[in-house]
Amino acid sequence: MTAMLKTDAPGDGGKLDYDPLDPVVKHEPYPYYVELRDSEPVKWLPGLQAWAVARYDDIDMLLKDGRTYSSGQFWPALLGEYDPVPEEPPLISMDPPGHMQLRRIANKAFVPSKVNGLRDRTYEIANLLIDDIIAKHGNEGEFDFCWEFTALYPVTVVAEVLGVPTERRAEFKYWVDDVLSAANRAAYGPERLAKIDESAKKMRAFFEDLYDQRAANLGEDLLSTFITTEVDGQTLTRNQVLSMACLLLIGGVETTTNLLGTTLVELHRHRDVFDRVLADHALIPPLLEEVLRYNPPVQIIFRHTTAEVEIAGVKIAKGDAIMPILASANRDESKFENPEVFDIDRKIEVPLMSFGQGPHFCLGNYLSRMEAKSALEVVFSRFSLIEPISEDVHWLDSYFARGPHVLPVRYKVR
Repeated sequence: MTAMLKTDAPGDGGKLDYDPLDPVVKHEPYPYYVELRDSEPVKWLPGLQAWAVARYDDIDMLLKDGRTYSSGQFWPALLGEYDPVPEEPPLISMDPPGHMQLRRIANKAFVPSKVNGLRDRTYEIANLLIDDIIAKHGNEGEFDFCWEFTALYPVTVVAEVLGVPTERRAEFKYWVDDVLSAANRAAYGPERLAKIDESAKKMRAFFEDLYDQRAANLGEDLLSTFITTEVDGQTLTRNQVLSMACLLLIGGVETTTNLLGTTLVELHRHRDVFDRVLADHALIPPLLEEVLRYNPPVQIIFRHTTAEVEIAGVKIAKGDAIMPILASANRDESKFENPEVFDIDRKIEVPLMSFGQGPHFCLGNYLSRMEAKSALEVVFSRFSLIEPISEDVHWLDSYFARGPHVLPVRYKVR
C-alpha cells in the first residue's frame, strides 16, 4: 500500500499535473485524465481540497457504496451559500433512508411510459425553434447553435414538464448558468457573486409562486405530481417540492444542452461520422452513446467519506471530499478498447459513467437521451448544412460540466 500525504508535491516534472481549476485543463482535460489513470489514479487537489479518483473500477465501487461514500455534501460542495433551497437537501445530495423515499416519488414521474408521452412534443418544440431561427436569419446564414437552439430546447421541454409558462424559458437558462457557476465561486469577485446570488433568489421565488398556484389548482404537470404523490402515506413538504423542482430545472437543462452542443462539435471533428449520420438517422442513438462516453456533459461529481478508506493503495481520512472523474472512467483503457478513438460502432460492454452509478444513478437519463435524439432528428431533417464556423471551441468555464458555451454555425435549409 502507498500512503500519500495531502502535502505531497506534484508528480515528476515531465508529467502533466492535473489541476481542474486551471483554464488549460478545463479546455482540454482528457490528456490529464490519461496521466492520472496511468500514474496517479487517486490524487489530492489542493485547490478544491478533494481527492480526484480516475479509474473505472474505483469509481464504480465508490458510487455503488452510498454508506461509505456519502452524497450528503455534494450540493453544498457544489453551490455553497448559493443553493436556492438550502433548507432542504435535493435528491442528488441525500443518503438512505430519506433518499429512497424521495426517489420512489420521483420515479413515478420519470418512468419510460411517462417520458415517451412527451416524445411528440419534443419534435414539435425542436421544429418551432428552427422555424424561429429561419424567420430571424433566413434560409441560409449563421446563428449560435448553443444560445438559439440547444439552450432553449431543453428549457422548453422542462418548462412544459413542470407546467411552467414557456415565455419564461430564457430566464431559466440564465438562472441555471449563474447558479451552476457557483462551483467556481472561490475565483469570483463581489460583482459576479452578487449576480449568482440574485439568480438563485429569483429561481427560488419563481418556484415558490408556482407551488402556490399548483397547490390551489392541481394539474397534470410534474409539480402537481410532486405535491400530491404519496409513498407510505407521506407526501413531500413544500421545501422538498421546491428542492426537487430546482434540481430538475438545473439538471434537466444543463445536461441536454451540453450533450447537444458537444455532439455537433464531435461531428464536425469527425466528418466521416457526420456524413454517415446525415445519411442514416438510425445512427443517432449510437452517436449519442459515443458522445456520452467520449466527451460527457458531466465530468465530475462529489462524495465524502464516512470512514477512513483506502482506494488504489491510498489512505483517505474520514470526512474527506472525493471527486469521481466520470469522464476519465469512460476512457479507462481496461474497460474500453481504443478509448481515445471516437467510434460510434463500438460495442460498449460495461455501463457508462455519464449519468453516474449506484443509488444516485440519474433519474433523468432516459429523458435526456430521448430529448437529444428527437432534437438531432429534426435538425438533420431541416438543414442540408449545419456546421461550426470555427475549429476552436469556447467551452464552458467549468471543471465539472462540459459543453460549448457558444457555438456559431453556418447553415442551409433543405
